[in-house]
Amino acid sequence: MTAGDVEQITRVRRLGLSGDGSADYDGHSPDDCLVRVDDVHLSLAEAVTLVRHLSQRDRGIRDELVEQALIKAEVAGDVEPLSEKELREAAEEFRHRLGLRDPASTLAWVAEMGMTGGQFEGFIAGIARRGRFRRRKAAELAGPYLEAHRPDFDRVRALWVISSQPVNGELLRGLGGLLGCPDAAVTLGEHRARELPAPLRHAPRDTLIGPVRHGDGYLTGLVLARRPATDAPDTLAAAGTAAFAEWLTARRDRATIEWHWV
Repeated sequence: MTAGDVEQITRVRRLGLSGDGSADYDGHSPDDCLVRVDDVHLSLAEAVTLVRHLSQRDRGIRDELVEQALIKAEVAGDVEPLSEKELREAAEEFRHRLGLRDPASTLAWVAEMGMTGGQFEGFIAGIARRGRFRRRKAAELAGPYLEAHRPDFDRVRALWVISSQPVNGELLRGLGGLLGCPDAAVTLGEHRARELPAPLRHAPRDTLIGPVRHGDGYLTGLVLARRPATDAPDTLAAAGTAAFAEWLTARRDRATIEWHWV
């Protein structure tokens, strides 16, 4: 979705094509629907606010809107009360992503979106419910996912170089191989295996890799240490995040998606 698409949605919202001109952030009408994902409709008003909310992320806006609709479907029957902590954290996350640093800027944003106070509370509650679903689903999936992908969560200390020309891997141990290659980008650190460049992810300790083609250049790397993944809370959290992303992708692949452009 381009900036022009966002501006088009904003113009439609300001022209009042959502019926009575109010922003109903829980309901929709046929004229107000931007995208239908299975039986869930995402309204123009929701799209405007979500575009502003999600524009700070790296994901494509279209993908994010579809995924929000999928999660909206999952929480449609959620009547469990939200705690003050859940609501507060959702509001803080929302304000942080949009750079709303104080009550005045938040109120200005609410006015710009044409929301009432009650509608804004409903919007924040929706964020909180979707966040709660994400956390619970990720926790449910984390253990089995970790067992199935344990090597991907090993802690690996590695050194690698990406360069336009091949680098002598043996000389890499002393970085001498980088002489004469001024454009070489060197990375040294500890990462989860799944976060490393693919050629290094499952290499044993003290293994030299490359030079191999990598993107538009060459990768040469050295695995300095590898610690097998445990069931530590941070590892389970990382596994849950990965599992949730995989679950959401599979759910999207099964969905029927219909965009309604005005």
